[in-house]
Amino acid sequence: MSSSKTEILARIRKAKQRAILPDVTGKTPPPPEPSPFDRPLIDVFEDALRAVQGIPHRCVTVEEVARLVAEACRAHKQTTVLAWKDLGLPGLTEALQAQGLTIMPSRLHTSDRQRDFQTMEHLQIGITGADAGLARTGSIVLFANEMHGRLASLLPDVHFAILHSHRIFPDIAAWLASEETATSIAASSNTVIITGPSRTADIAQTLTLGAHGPRELHVILLLSEAYIK
Repeated sequence: MSSSKTEILARIRKAKQRAILPDVTGKTPPPPEPSPFDRPLIDVFEDALRAVQGIPHRCVTVEEVARLVAEACRAHKQTTVLAWKDLGLPGLTEALQAQGLTIMPSRLHTSDRQRDFQTMEHLQIGITGADAGLARTGSIVLFANEMHGRLASLLPDVHFAILHSHRIFPDIAAWLASEETATSIAASSNTVIITGPSRTADIAQTLTLGAHGPRELHVILLLSEAYIK
């Protein structure tokens, strides 16, 4: 072995003996609690949603929701929407049909999944419910199961999500601490948190919407009595 190589190895061994390793025996302290909001959660949620290019709408009745979706369908020249079988809003299917729209369930049920998918892939409007809203980030939480097919929130260019205003939580920590959250997650086949439209900036650091999913996210806030004046 050359003298220079021996010298380098000796220096490395000496440096290793002097190395000071971090203390890993203790626990990392939790982050500080975020400051509470000084205004209604629905207002905070709407501002955060707009900040990530989402679009909030406030509605009171089923008919208002149906008219809002129908206007978007007319703008995109669509007569069929891809939707959950259970949207969590009684009467909405009938109200949408009264607007001249056809509802296509967003699950692939038959053995010929490729054929079923081909009937869906041209649809530009998707409708889902939302289990929760996270005010701090403007995010919505969706659970997938037999009645909630994932394609409605992934395939179309425009995603409408219906969120009851009383289901808005301050942040993800508050939502996870809710008693029913763990049960709902365990019962679902998939849990997803959506923050704004699909986006990427992989190419030249240029933000592009709709790269891997919907180009538009509309959250329909169905107002509870507390917000109806």
